[in-house]
Amino acid sequence: MTITGLFFIILIVLGELLLPPVVESALEGRLSQKFSTPDVNVELTASPRLMLLLGRADTMAVTVKDGQVGQLRVREMSLDGRKTELDMTSFAKGRLALNSAEALSLTAMFDENGLREALARKISKADNVEVHITDENVLVTADANLLGRKAQVALVGHIVADDGTLYFETEQFDIQNSPFGTARLGDTLGRIPLVKPEQLPLSMRVVSVTQQEGSVIVRAGEE
Repeated sequence: MTITGLFFIILIVLGELLLPPVVESALEGRLSQKFSTPDVNVELTASPRLMLLLGRADTMAVTVKDGQVGQLRVREMSLDGRKTELDMTSFAKGRLALNSAEALSLTAMFDENGLREALARKISKADNVEVHITDENVLVTADANLLGRKAQVALVGHIVADDGTLYFETEQFDIQNSPFGTARLGDTLGRIPLVKPEQLPLSMRVVSVTQQEGSVIVRAGEE
């Protein structure tokens, strides 16, 4: 065997052993920045493994915990796909984009605290925001200073998906102890956007929402 042949064998063996962890670690770093959390795990498979150097993987599994997605801090999120091809040009510039993928799916779960943080930023001049999620609705209560008087605000609504965007949809809006007494404003607040498609990984779109006691499960897919 020539020295050149031996060199290529060593290169292939090292690539098979070392390349997946290197690519996975690089992806974890990018995703940690995107979702503002260090708790990211990436698992890739490819045959041969050197295909990862071109950004191609047979399977991809990503888990993210305590990450920020749009206005929401999600407790846990998983992203799975097959036959994925990463855009290596964008990746080298610090961006994440896929050229192609099969069966790409995302499942995320956020709890009452995550929704409370998001709505507290959206509801102007509100203090002591509290959120209670059930399978029937979402109840939001808060204190608000209205013309120097401390009023109590109550919102009732649902988490809904429409055209790929995740919203808190207000169905009932009541204010008590305001300078004008009790006000029932119905659905005047409308929809409060929480997550837009461009804020999801790889520009996916929200396709379904399931409310349950204390949390919401969101599923997203490809455009």
